[in-house]
Amino acid sequence: MRVLHCLHNYHPARGGAEWLMKNVSERLAAKGHDITVIASNALSVEDYVLPGGGKRLLPAGQDNVNGVRVLRVPFSRRGVRVLNALRGVANRFGLPLGDRLRMLSWGPRSRRYYREALAVEADLIAACPLPTMNVGYARRAAAKKKIPLVIIPCFHTEDRFTFHNRLYFRWLREADAVITLTDWERDYLHRVAGVALENLHPIGVGIDIDEPDSAAGGPDARPAPGPETVMFIGQHGLHKGILHLLRAMEHVWTEREGARLVIAGNPTAHTPEIERKIRDLPPPQRARVELIKGFPEDEKRSLLGRADVFVSVSSMESFGIVFLEAWREKLAVIGCRRGGSSKIIDEFRDGLLVEFGRPRELAGAILELLENKDIRAGMGQAGHRKTLERYSWAKVLPLWETLYEDIVRRKRSPVPAS
Repeated sequence: MRVLHCLHNYHPARGGAEWLMKNVSERLAAKGHDITVIASNALSVEDYVLPGGGKRLLPAGQDNVNGVRVLRVPFSRRGVRVLNALRGVANRFGLPLGDRLRMLSWGPRSRRYYREALAVEADLIAACPLPTMNVGYARRAAAKKKIPLVIIPCFHTEDRFTFHNRLYFRWLREADAVITLTDWERDYLHRVAGVALENLHPIGVGIDIDEPDSAAGGPDARPAPGPETVMFIGQHGLHKGILHLLRAMEHVWTEREGARLVIAGNPTAHTPEIERKIRDLPPPQRARVELIKGFPEDEKRSLLGRADVFVSVSSMESFGIVFLEAWREKLAVIGCRRGGSSKIIDEFRDGLLVEFGRPRELAGAILELLENKDIRAGMGQAGHRKTLERYSWAKVLPLWETLYEDIVRRKRSPVPAS
C-alpha cells in the first residue's frame, strides 16, 4: 500500500501530532508499506504563525528517515502580521471571511506543497492535524487524484476560536474517514461538526511498553530515596498550565519544603515568562525548581524515572500521550478536567483531575499524592495495567493499517447502488 502523509511538521520537530505521525509512518514502513511524508521545513508551528518565528529551519528537500521518504517544502511568512490582524478583526465583528482568514493565518502557506502532493504516487492520502493548512492541500490533492482522504484532526475541543471553523467542519464531513484519538473526540465531531458516525474511527495512539532505555533501567527502576519530585514534561506553552503549577508549588512548599519541581520540554515564545516566574521565587524555592529546555526523546524515560508524581494540567489537549508514558513508569498522574486528557484518566483510579487555573486545588492534589505513598503507588499500577491493555502499539497499529487498507479497497471497488 502506498500512503502519503501530509503533515505540518515532521521529526525532528517536536509535538504530539508530530510524535504520533512519526510513529505511525515508521511502523507502517517497517511492515512493508510505501510511506511518503510531505511536511514544511519548520521545527515548530511558531515558525509560520508568529511574526518572530522562522529563525531556525530544517533544510528543504528529500530525505529518508527510518525507512520513510520525507519531502520538506519551504513556506512563506509574508504578511503574517497582517493576516493575524485581519483574522482578529474579522472574528471580532463576525465578518464573512473570518473562517478563511483563520485558516490562512495558521499556515504553513506553500504553493510547492500542493504540487509535491500531486506528484507522489499514492493509494491514499492521510492529513494531520487541524488547524494547519496542510490538511487543505491534502484535500485538494486527493480530490484531483481521485484517491481516498483520511483526516486525523487531533481536535482541541476547548479551543473554539481556532478549531470551530466551518471550513474545517466541511473538510471533516467530506473526508472518506476521520481518525479520532478518543471516543470523546468522535462523539464531539459527530455532534458539533456533523460528521457521520460511520466515518469516525476512534483508534487512538500507542506507546512502546517493554523497551526501556539504558538510563531508565526498566519501568520498575527508581532512583535512590531523595527529595520528593513533581514532574512536568511538555512544550512551554501557557495553555499547559506551567505558571499555575509554579503557583501551586508555592503552597506545596509550605507543607513539603523539600519537594522539587522539574519542568522539562521544548522552549516556546512563552519560555521567558516561565523563567521570570522562577526568578521571582524566594531563593530557597527557586533552588528547588529545575527548568530543562529541550532534551533528546530517548531520555524521557530516565526523566520520568526521577518523578514521584506527574502533573500536566493543560487546558486543551486532543489526547495526552505523556500520561501513557508516565503510566508506563507506574506513576500517579494529575491532569486537567478539560479536553481529551480528562477522558483517558479514570479519576481516583489511576490519577486525579483538577480545574484549570486553580493553583490551590492543584496544590491539594499534589499534596494528597505526596503524602500517601500507597495511594499513588496504586494509581500508578492501575495506569500501567490500562496502558498495557489498551495503548500498546502492538494493539493500536493494526487498527490504523486495517482502516487504511479497507478505505483503499472500498474506493477501488465501490458498492453498486441498489
